[in-house]
Amino acid sequence: MSDGSRPRWPGLCSLVGAVAMLVLEIVAISLGGSGSGLWPLSTVLAWIVIVATAICFILGMVAIVTGRGRRLGVAGAVLGVLVNPLVQLWVLGLPAG
Repeated sequence: MSDGSRPRWPGLCSLVGAVAMLVLEIVAISLGGSGSGLWPLSTVLAWIVIVATAICFILGMVAIVTGRGRRLGVAGAVLGVLVNPLVQLWVLGLPAG
Protein backbone atom coordinates (compact mmCIF):
# COMPACT_ATOMS: atom_id res chain seq x y z
CA MET A 1 0.00 0.00 0.00
CA SER A 2 1.43 3.38 -0.94
CA ASP A 3 1.81 6.11 1.65
CA GLY A 4 -0.61 8.34 -0.30
CA SER A 5 -3.57 6.11 0.56
CA ARG A 6 -2.79 5.83 4.26
CA PRO A 7 -4.39 8.24 6.69
CA ARG A 8 -1.98 10.89 7.90
CA TRP A 9 -3.89 12.04 10.95
CA PRO A 10 -1.29 11.09 13.59
CA GLY A 11 1.37 13.27 11.99
CA LEU A 12 -1.04 16.08 11.21
CA CYS A 13 -2.49 16.08 14.74
CA SER A 14 1.01 16.11 16.18
CA LEU A 15 2.08 19.12 14.14
CA VAL A 16 -1.14 21.11 14.56
CA GLY A 17 -1.17 20.38 18.29
CA ALA A 18 2.45 21.46 18.70
CA VAL A 19 1.82 24.73 16.86
CA ALA A 20 -1.28 25.34 19.00
CA MET A 21 0.79 24.72 22.13
CA LEU A 22 3.39 27.20 20.92
CA VAL A 23 0.66 29.84 20.68
CA LEU A 24 -0.75 28.86 24.09
CA GLU A 25 2.71 29.06 25.64
CA ILE A 26 3.20 32.56 24.24
CA VAL A 27 -0.15 33.55 25.76
CA ALA A 28 0.82 32.02 29.11
CA ILE A 29 4.17 33.84 29.19
CA SER A 30 2.47 37.10 28.23
CA LEU A 31 -0.13 36.74 30.97
CA GLY A 32 2.44 35.75 33.58
CA GLY A 33 4.75 38.61 32.78
CA SER A 34 2.11 41.29 32.41
CA GLY A 35 1.90 42.07 36.12
CA SER A 36 -1.88 41.93 36.00
CA GLY A 37 -2.26 39.31 38.71
CA LEU A 38 -2.88 36.48 36.26
CA TRP A 39 0.04 34.38 37.48
CA PRO A 40 -2.20 31.44 38.58
CA LEU A 41 -3.85 31.32 35.15
CA SER A 42 -0.50 31.36 33.39
CA THR A 43 0.69 28.52 35.63
CA VAL A 44 -2.33 26.40 34.70
CA LEU A 45 -1.75 27.17 31.01
CA ALA A 46 1.89 26.13 31.38
CA TRP A 47 0.88 22.77 32.86
CA ILE A 48 -1.57 22.27 30.00
CA VAL A 49 1.24 23.01 27.54
CA ILE A 50 3.55 20.53 29.28
CA VAL A 51 1.02 17.68 29.08
CA ALA A 52 -0.15 18.53 25.56
CA THR A 53 3.37 18.77 24.14
CA ALA A 54 4.10 15.31 25.55
CA ILE A 55 0.99 14.05 23.74
CA CYS A 56 2.15 15.78 20.53
CA PHE A 57 5.52 14.07 20.87
CA ILE A 58 3.89 10.67 21.34
CA LEU A 59 1.59 11.22 18.34
CA GLY A 60 4.60 12.27 16.29
CA MET A 61 6.45 9.11 17.27
CA VAL A 62 3.40 7.01 16.35
CA ALA A 63 3.32 8.73 12.95
CA ILE A 64 7.04 8.11 12.43
CA VAL A 65 6.88 4.42 13.38
CA THR A 66 3.70 3.62 11.47
CA GLY A 67 4.52 5.80 8.46
CA ARG A 68 1.24 7.71 8.70
CA GLY A 69 2.24 11.27 8.01
CA ARG A 70 5.89 10.60 8.79
CA ARG A 71 7.22 14.04 7.79
CA LEU A 72 4.46 15.81 9.67
CA GLY A 73 5.12 13.53 12.63
CA VAL A 74 8.81 14.40 12.66
CA ALA A 75 8.00 18.10 12.60
CA GLY A 76 5.35 17.69 15.31
CA ALA A 77 7.59 15.61 17.57
CA VAL A 78 10.53 18.01 17.28
CA LEU A 79 8.35 21.07 17.82
CA GLY A 80 6.61 19.32 20.72
CA VAL A 81 9.96 18.84 22.44
CA LEU A 82 11.17 22.38 21.74
CA VAL A 83 7.94 24.01 22.92
CA ASN A 84 7.82 22.07 26.19
CA PRO A 85 8.45 24.52 29.06
CA LEU A 86 10.40 21.95 31.07
CA VAL A 87 12.80 21.40 28.17
CA GLN A 88 13.16 25.16 27.74
CA LEU A 89 13.99 25.60 31.43
CA TRP A 90 16.56 22.83 31.20
CA VAL A 91 18.19 24.36 28.11
CA LEU A 92 18.23 27.87 29.58
CA GLY A 93 19.73 26.49 32.81
CA LEU A 94 22.65 24.79 31.05
CA PRO A 95 24.93 27.87 30.98
CA ALA A 96 24.40 28.38 34.71
CA GLY A 97 26.00 25.02 35.38
